[in-house]
Amino acid sequence: MEKTVLVIAANSLSGESCGRPLSLDLSLGKGKASSNTKTVPKSVWTCCVQGVVKYVRVTFDLFPDQRQVCVAAVDYTKCQPVNSWRDEDQELGKVLAGFQKFGQPCTVPVTPPTGHIPTLLSPCIQGIQYGVRCLAQLTATQYAATTSPGHTPPSNQGRLILLCSLRSSSDIKDLEDILVRLVRSENSDIRQKGDPARLAIAQCQLVIVNSYTTPTSDVKDAPLTQLSSHVSSIVYSFPAHLLVDKCLLLCQLHHDLNTTLITGIPMKEEQSGSGSANYDVELIHLSEAHRDILRGGFVLGGGAMGKKGEKEAKDRLSLKWSTPKTSSLELQPCTSAYRVTPTSVTSRPTICLVNFVLSGKPVLLEQPRKGAQKLITHVLMNHAGSIYLHCIPSTRNHVEDPPSISEGWGGRITDYRISDFSELAASNMLSPIPEDRTKAPHRFPLQIVMSKLERESRHWPLVYADTLIYTLSQDLHPLPVVVRRDAMSEQDFEECKKVIKSLQSKEAGGEGLSVPSTGTRAKGVKRDEQYRLMWSELESLTDTFRTNSELHHRLAEVVAQATSHAPSMQLARKTPHGGGERSGDSNHWPPPGNGYRESGDHEGGGIGASGTTVWDQDRGNMDPRTQRYERGSGPVGGGGASQFLPRPAPPIGSVAKIWATRQASIASSGHAEFAGRMTFGPKAELYLKLHSNSSIVPPDQDT
Repeated sequence: MEKTVLVIAANSLSGESCGRPLSLDLSLGKGKASSNTKTVPKSVWTCCVQGVVKYVRVTFDLFPDQRQVCVAAVDYTKCQPVNSWRDEDQELGKVLAGFQKFGQPCTVPVTPPTGHIPTLLSPCIQGIQYGVRCLAQLTATQYAATTSPGHTPPSNQGRLILLCSLRSSSDIKDLEDILVRLVRSENSDIRQKGDPARLAIAQCQLVIVNSYTTPTSDVKDAPLTQLSSHVSSIVYSFPAHLLVDKCLLLCQLHHDLNTTLITGIPMKEEQSGSGSANYDVELIHLSEAHRDILRGGFVLGGGAMGKKGEKEAKDRLSLKWSTPKTSSLELQPCTSAYRVTPTSVTSRPTICLVNFVLSGKPVLLEQPRKGAQKLITHVLMNHAGSIYLHCIPSTRNHVEDPPSISEGWGGRITDYRISDFSELAASNMLSPIPEDRTKAPHRFPLQIVMSKLERESRHWPLVYADTLIYTLSQDLHPLPVVVRRDAMSEQDFEECKKVIKSLQSKEAGGEGLSVPSTGTRAKGVKRDEQYRLMWSELESLTDTFRTNSELHHRLAEVVAQATSHAPSMQLARKTPHGGGERSGDSNHWPPPGNGYRESGDHEGGGIGASGTTVWDQDRGNMDPRTQRYERGSGPVGGGGASQFLPRPAPPIGSVAKIWATRQASIASSGHAEFAGRMTFGPKAELYLKLHSNSSIVPPDQDT
């Protein structure tokens, strides 16, 4: 979920001590034993604030632009937002300043002028009301998506975390019922008013975190329960002094995070600068960072969260500090990179490690192995003030030793369009943009690049055996490039018309196409067959992009008209029907009436599961996008014209008609036909004598 609302509700129980006081050393001397130590009680409210601060810090560090958190504080007298959905408020400094502005909460019930006596649930109800209104408000990302023309509004899903102190399980039930009614009422109000600044709540998950000081509360943990079609609820209950660690674990659960423990960090002792010791620092990141390690067979550390909420290692990975003896130039072949943030930002080992990495020095990390050679698997590096955990492949270098493309899917195929694919990848390379997303552009950059990639790969044969026009760069330039654009100018349209007229002139003058000598399926094919394949694929290409613009539609009509008047296509249409034997001329094969398609083909033809060539019924020619060679163990694209000859064509008709005819013949040979069906046809009327006997059945009634 993208949106999270954190609400702290302060009631009469929030001012109690959590049972773990703070010890303050008031001595002024340095290096002397402390004799003036004072303990300060720590309230439940302070624990809640610390837990919320840790939750939002981890979220802001790891997801600065993806996931947003809004915080609010409520007591008996006021309900005040700590920050908002604006991008400038999504930082830890704004949250701390908001709590400072809120001040000390009022934990004593104050009777309002209306005479209504506030209860223990009054701050919680106000907090839920604010949370529902906050979830209905649009964030900057949602506003940009809703105002973008031609795009459906996004689904408004969010999470409402309520930190409070309750006494009985009936209070939980009351809060859940109130939330269901509030969400239903808010959605109804949004639909009636049509407010552009709000969006109906599609899914709201209520997370109730109950903290207590004494075990007298009967509020127990409850699993995730679906309260209605739009609301679900889950309950956690634990002592108040464990709230900070519990909020950290909740953040890991909500955002799919995991931890890595960096061990063996050498540091000088603070007291004596001569000695040194090894320390450990725990880092938080996405769980995907352990993916490459798990694939390599490395077992993560066990452990789970205890029932009392103690912080234990849960699927935590331990990596050891490694002192490198090489330069940073050897740290390039990394498979992935993930943002990291420390679990404890105030500890001295964490501060030293963070400052070391931010200074520009990479930190190599190795797997702790017994009696084996050092294995470097990760590296910590600084990028623009943020620390990233890079995964280094432990088996094979993905940069210097790529797999052979001839050993991929489809067997040992050697005519992949490798150079064209490199150009496609280079033209769709992503890069950061300076535009601020809070300006609500009409289309997101990701939507623009996805649309461009879909348009350029809409007609993109994988191998040269499937295409002819992409090998005729001299004859067709720039038509294949122009037709894939989102918009076409009049100049581009005229250039494409010149290309089509040039092809018509070449075919009329008996001039052959500039087909490369190797790597194309037209090698060794007669000139008329080459033109027929070229016109068919060219028509299919322009028809695929017909809906891009008006000029694309006009270009498709021009190509279709040129194809219909091409001599090679006319020769293919004049081929006589019937005949199961092929003639000697390749232009008279296959017969146009004997084509068929497999049921799973794409438009214009395809390849059946048995490897047979699929024919175009409309023109009686092989579809240029899906042609394959029939036999031979050599690579596709080699050989002469004999490899283009298909198997004998099947009987006339579709696959369904062939199957029905065969089933009928099998059924007819199995038993004698029903006599009534043979006499009266498919439907035979029963009880004919009843119609003739008027005493039994009146003539004006139906039988």
